Amino acid sequence: MKTRSMYKAERMSLDTLPEPVLETILCCLPTEDAARTSILSREWRYKWTTIPNLRFTLRNRTLEPTSDIASAKKYMNIYDVYRVLLLRQGPIHEFTLVMDDYWQRYNYFEFYQIILHLSRKHIVKKLTLDGHDDSEFIWYKLPESVFTLHHLTDLCLSTFEIDHPSIFKGFSSLQRLDLSYVKISTKTLLHLLSNCPSLKNLSLVSTHLNIWEPGDKCTINELLKCLPVIEDLTMSGDVSEWLVVDSVPQELPTSLIHLKYLCLNQMCLVGRHGSAFLLCLIKCSPNLEHAHLEMEWGLDFSAVKDEYSDVWLEHLNELDVCFGSNELQTEFVKFILARSPKLKTVSILTVVDRKQDSKMLKTLLRAPRVSPGVNIYTWK
Repeated sequence: MKTRSMYKAERMSLDTLPEPVLETILCCLPTEDAARTSILSREWRYKWTTIPNLRFTLRNRTLEPTSDIASAKKYMNIYDVYRVLLLRQGPIHEFTLVMDDYWQRYNYFEFYQIILHLSRKHIVKKLTLDGHDDSEFIWYKLPESVFTLHHLTDLCLSTFEIDHPSIFKGFSSLQRLDLSYVKISTKTLLHLLSNCPSLKNLSLVSTHLNIWEPGDKCTINELLKCLPVIEDLTMSGDVSEWLVVDSVPQELPTSLIHLKYLCLNQMCLVGRHGSAFLLCLIKCSPNLEHAHLEMEWGLDFSAVKDEYSDVWLEHLNELDVCFGSNELQTEFVKFILARSPKLKTVSILTVVDRKQDSKMLKTLLRAPRVSPGVNIYTWK
């Protein structure tokens, strides 16, 4: 068992650490844990109030019944978050708030006040807001004050209804935008993207929920025209719910010359148009380095691959594929092998029996390729 002198010696060793090191340590902790360091000593009482990164996770205590008073108090509530902001003695550069099954209707006003306070008092550069609520599964409207945080470089939003104000002037410094399970019209989405001229990383994640307004769609040209400097593009879910893919041109008016990573995950692209959409994206991304493609059954490469015979992927070195069909995977991987001189790794998620997997692997190993050192793997 440690003696009082041992605890004192440990505390003194912490006090001798340089301020940047102490700040880094505190920034790695959830803010409620960082605040608890105030009991270590008089010197530590206010150290946590100067850290520039705040992270809060709010949970609904009624969902976790307990007779332990200490356990019942371990989660902060929305009022605690606001009190912490009022105690701040330094700038806030990063702010994360996760509402994990916490929402109650009377909490929205306090949430609105928190975002308003941030917009008026601090230069926030990275903002993450997660309004996840399994108990009701409704979307709360994103406060308009978010759109006055003009210094944002990273913005991550989950489970909100998004509609920017008419006076929105854009995020000139925004480089990363993550939208997951949000309710937003494509008109609002396109207007938002077109006012983020520095955007390099975009993630649009949805499920099969009908989160886009019926009849509200855009074309692939309209979407990509808003992403002139995109380097990392992720789209997940049923893209056909909001993106028109039935009139894909062989050449896009906008070349994705900066795109290095493309992830199309759990997307439903079918038939000739779906195949054309995929190959058109690849063709217009000459500097692509890594592609992760997970599609549902229904593509038809045989109908369009001749139209895209001039595809050349000079920089592609990694490919992950899952198309729900070994025939589709074989046909597509053979197409890429013949056009990627620097390809090093092909990873294929198999969906049938081992015998069929072995047959597919043998076919691919014999297929013509322009990269002699490529390794092909299969996994389940």
